[in-house]
Amino acid sequence: MCFQPLKLDSAPYSIRQLLESEFEYYKSIRLEAIQTEPTLFRWSDPAESDLSDLDWQERIKYPRIVFGLFKKDELIGMTSMLLLNDSEAYFGQSFIRPKYRGQGLSNLLYKIRMAWVDAQQIKRLVISHREINTVSKKAIQRAGFEYSHREIVHWLDGTTGYSLYYRLEL
Repeated sequence: MCFQPLKLDSAPYSIRQLLESEFEYYKSIRLEAIQTEPTLFRWSDPAESDLSDLDWQERIKYPRIVFGLFKKDELIGMTSMLLLNDSEAYFGQSFIRPKYRGQGLSNLLYKIRMAWVDAQQIKRLVISHREINTVSKKAIQRAGFEYSHREIVHWLDGTTGYSLYYRLEL
């Protein structure tokens, strides 16, 4: 498998794969996402706010692939993929700062992940969202994913609800 970091430009925005040495970018934007949108992210154990820098360094390593979304040099969003095996990946952790939403930037997040899985010849993609997140649902369906099933999840806001899962065969 090729692990050449990818980059995509759409002036003034760019998105690129974060290197392991850039775990601080991942840590900062992921914690911001959780604080900004606690109703949209799953409960983790231990809580991500309690992780050490060493833990964050481990979380950015393969089989997780993390992409940072930048406006010039400012990190304004992120997305990631987790490789489940040689032919399947899970898309997750997408976040764009609220003031940058509604500009079609989520398309860049999908575009770079799709380029990465295409280069790696991944055959199946899985993605999910909280049942109430209709914006995410629309973006997922626009990207070609088809509904698969739902599961009960414990969310960061302390509630329990359904997560809807989708699949895309490539």
